[in-house]
Amino acid sequence: MIILAFDTSMAACSACVYDSTRDAILAQAQQLMDRGQAEALAPMIQNAVAESGLRFADISRIAVTTGPGTFTGVRIGLAMARGLRVSLGIPVIGINSLAAIAVNEKPGGLPLAVAVDARMGEVYFATFDKSRLETSAPAAVTLDYARKIISAQKFCVVGTGAELVAQGLDHARSRAGDLPVAANFVRLAATFAPTDVPPEPLYLRAPDVKPQNGFLRVGPEAAAVLAELHAENFATTWNEKSFAELLASPGTTAIVHSNQDTPTGFMVFRKAADEAEIITICTRIAFRRRGLAKALLQHVQSQIRNGGAKSLFIEVAVSNKAAMALYAACGLTQTGLRKNYYDRGNGVKEDALIMVKGL
Repeated sequence: MIILAFDTSMAACSACVYDSTRDAILAQAQQLMDRGQAEALAPMIQNAVAESGLRFADISRIAVTTGPGTFTGVRIGLAMARGLRVSLGIPVIGINSLAAIAVNEKPGGLPLAVAVDARMGEVYFATFDKSRLETSAPAAVTLDYARKIISAQKFCVVGTGAELVAQGLDHARSRAGDLPVAANFVRLAATFAPTDVPPEPLYLRAPDVKPQNGFLRVGPEAAAVLAELHAENFATTWNEKSFAELLASPGTTAIVHSNQDTPTGFMVFRKAADEAEIITICTRIAFRRRGLAKALLQHVQSQIRNGGAKSLFIEVAVSNKAAMALYAACGLTQTGLRKNYYDRGNGVKEDALIMVKGL
């Protein structure tokens, strides 16, 4: 069985490909980072699969950490896992982040206490026996409570909150690593029974965040949202699976605009060498005529220019005068025509105008 495992739940991003039949890690990568996991995860996964010598179609199972951890990090990992689950049609195994840290320390020796700094005088805390089986479930507890628990028994302590809870107590400090590592917890995923239900995030505390506005780069995890928005705009729609497969392909990116955490529009584009192509652009009906589509275009142009693209292409139906006017206002000009490009059903075809802009 081939398992793809990854983690973004804390201050790192890691991925690995594992062959359970041979008990062999075929490829692995880890990068410490406080932020930026959303941009780092997809390339890291693609590189790991390529380095393993396998294809995505060879993967039998996904393993991902479910938290506790940072709210954004947990969402990034789970969203990617759900997108791959849809596109590949394989089960996803969720592993809580404290159990993922626990397997950094080899079995044997002392029982293990995992403590992750949750700030505000608390830690995410769980205990494990010598075999690294869970003896107390993950919980957000005060430092005093965690110290009380470990004062009753000799523990080896691991995690970013280890010094906080073990200060002044006679406990061993694990040096095995304080963060989840995909190449370490992937073997644990091989022991779990598969399920058709995707894992849910393990949030032990309410998020302290405000609604967000602006542009966000997303991946296969956003396929359902993009499919819903696309259906508002086009008679011939792409379903969730279509978007998941599209966004899992190399060089393809989606940018979503949100207003008070409500997705209001998006653009999908593909970059190859020094050229970029807009695949589709949509705005929610209720947010039209507010300059959103133009803002999306301008934002994406800036992104792909910074990424080294020198030209931007788009195809638009010749009957879509509003779209052609928008693209022209953003500096794109006609460069060609594709006859009978769009299939409107019932034998009806429509030409596509090719527009381009040098960057």
